[in-house]
Order: sequence, then structure tokens, then C-alpha cells
Amino acid sequence: MKQSVSTFKMGIFQFTPKERDIHANWKKVESATSETAEAGAELLLLPELWATGPLYEADEYLAHEIPELLFKLKVLAETSGIHIVGTLPELAVEESGEKLFNTTYVIGPDNTFHTYKKIHLFAPMGEDHLFSPGTDPVALWVPLRKAELGLGLITCFDLRFPELVRHLIYQGVDLVLLSALWPLSRRHHLELLMESRAIENQCFMAGANAWGMLRDTEFGGGSKIIGPRGEILARAFDGETIVLAELDMDEIHSARQDFFTAHAPRSWWPKANPKILDLPSLNTAVNRRRKAGQKMVFTNGCFDLLHAGHVSYLESARHLGDYLVVGLNNDKSVREIKGTERPINPESMRAYVLAGLAAVDYVVIFNDPTPLHLIQTIVPDVLVKGADWEEKDIVGAETVRKAGGRVARIPFVHDISTSRILKLPDNH
Repeated sequence: MKQSVSTFKMGIFQFTPKERDIHANWKKVESATSETAEAGAELLLLPELWATGPLYEADEYLAHEIPELLFKLKVLAETSGIHIVGTLPELAVEESGEKLFNTTYVIGPDNTFHTYKKIHLFAPMGEDHLFSPGTDPVALWVPLRKAELGLGLITCFDLRFPELVRHLIYQGVDLVLLSALWPLSRRHHLELLMESRAIENQCFMAGANAWGMLRDTEFGGGSKIIGPRGEILARAFDGETIVLAELDMDEIHSARQDFFTAHAPRSWWPKANPKILDLPSLNTAVNRRRKAGQKMVFTNGCFDLLHAGHVSYLESARHLGDYLVVGLNNDKSVREIKGTERPINPESMRAYVLAGLAAVDYVVIFNDPTPLHLIQTIVPDVLVKGADWEEKDIVGAETVRKAGGRVARIPFVHDISTSRILKLPDNH
């Protein structure tokens, strides 16, 4: 049957990675890639950590072998004319030092190369002790022979967070790819969640899971390719196998003709005003979220003229927990700290601007010279200040540490301040 312009073929290679044996796993993937390409597929999806199997802290050395493997993958993708997708350990040097990430690589012909660092690490298997979490969702577009394909990337535990997939769909992706090490004991969850992500977003969903016994865990297989109505296009049960399916991207438009669920939120998107609370209301909200197991991050400041330094600081703070509370100095305390000509903006406007930021979940105005009473009332899990503060000088640090929390000091990325902005000449 002749393919339409919108149709392409993809494959999944479900297999049992040999533990800590990159060469043996490479040979399997090399063979599977050639077989999949010969069948006319333009994309091959592999399980999570397919080259190493599950990693523990003593296995970090394996990350040093990945650059050579990436080179071989690039050559294989180019000679086979196929995109290869799967996760590998990535050792990256950042400003804060060397970090290990569980990174999905998309490697294809014509120097196609994209990466996604796994955001949600699975603590029961110790991932949070070995890997650093990524912070950025990745939507990307790759050229196929007849069309461009929008891909969204997620890894294993990410599947349990529907808001991540929905965010990718807002960007316009057609196909969400999941690489997984999902145990047999919870395979039913894997199958249900993959189908749910496809149905609720009216998109294609493909998941490659490892199969077989690795260390002390039996992995469940169950790899699938699912259509935008939840139809199963291809399924792998037990064993090592390659499954193939043709995906017609026009099916997404067809599925969305009758009703459309994958649009970005409109009228219900969180507004600024409901985020601004007095202390009793905030304390109630905090207690409810604590009961739900969520970790609170707190910081405070004047935030008079909001600038890039403020925004990057607040975004970094938000990454340290589940929600961010900002304590805002009232006008009286700002005058005491900054002088009689400040604040430039009154507290109501400063609170509204802060609350309008996506990184900020709650704003509370405090009237005391310091936020100590506020901190003692809500008791943050993480107390954040700028790196220019010594920890011994941070108000509320002792309260937070005694409650089992921690204090974090965040460096400023942008060399700017409200005071410097006010001193700039009018023609700057």
C-alpha cells in the first residue's frame, strides 16, 4: 500500500540489556537498527539506559564510555537512514560542578542530534542519589523523508506526570516517546498510563520498555505504539522483539475533529490575584499541601522593580520543591531598609507582578522588619536566599533546620539590581 505524505513507519526494540556491558548491548542495538531500517522504518525507540542496564552509584564510571558510543550511533543512524532514540547516562560539567543525568538522545541522519534530561527521578530505585534531575521539557521536530515530525520526550517515571506530556502537546508535537525500565509488577500501570496519555492528548504515544531480569528486578516489557484514539497499533508482550507500526499523522486531526481536548488552558489558567494570601489563609493552604506530601520552598524580598535577576532567582528556587511561597516586604519595611524614596511600586502592585509569574505559587505580604514570624508560622522545607548571604545571617535558617528542612543559597545569574536600574541614565 502506498504511504501518504503524513505516514511513516517506526519500530521499538524491546530487549534485556546486559548489565554494565556496553559492547554487548551495542551489538544488539546495531543489529536491531539495521533490521528496523531494512523494514522501512525511520525511527527506532529503545528502552531506558539500554546500553548499561539500571545503574547504581558504583557504576558511574560507565558514563565515560558514552561519548564513544554516541559517535558510533551517529554513524549508524547516518548509514541506516534512521532516527535512534533512547536514554544513556550523561556526565555533564555545569557551573555547580560535574553532574550525571539520565539523558534521552535523539540521533538521526543529517546530523540530527537532540537531548532531554529526565526530570522525574524514581527515588525507590535510588535514582535521586545517582542522577541529577533535568529541568526542561523537550519538544523537537525531526525531518523525515516526506514530512517533519514533532516529538515529545519523556522517560519512565515521567509517565506518571500528565502535566509534562500536556505541556509537550501544547508545543504541537505529534508523537510522545517513552523510554522505560518499568517493572513487571506494575506493568498494568504502564499500559494504562500510556493509553491514557494518548487518549487525553489525542496524540500518538510509543513506549519502549526493557524485558527480563536485571539485578534483582524483573522488568515487564509491554512496549506499545498507540494511536490518538487509544487504539493499539503495535504491541510487544514477553521476550526480546522488534515491533513495527505505520503511523498516519492525519489521524491526529481526524481524532480532534469531533471534539478537541489538547488545547492550552484558557479561562482557567491560574490568575495572579488568588495567589496573594494573608498569613492565616496561606497557613491553611500550606498545611493542606503538606498533608498531601508536597515540599514548600520559601524566599523573601522587596522585589520593587522586577528584573531578570529576580526572575532567574525565583525560577531556580521553584526547582527546589513542589511549590514556591514568596514573602514580600510591605511598604513600611521597604522604606526602613531602602530609604524614604522606596518602594517605587506599592506593595499591592509588587505582589500582583510576583503572583503573575509561573514560578510563584503564593505571595504573602509581611509587616515585620524581618520574615522571622512568617517563617516560624509556615515552616518551609527549603529556605532560599541569594548566594551573597552567609548562611549564619539568613533569618529563619535555624527554624527551618530544626524542623528537618534545609537552607539553599542561589547565585545570581544576571548582574543587575533595582538600585542599579534606578541609577541608569535616561538615554541608556
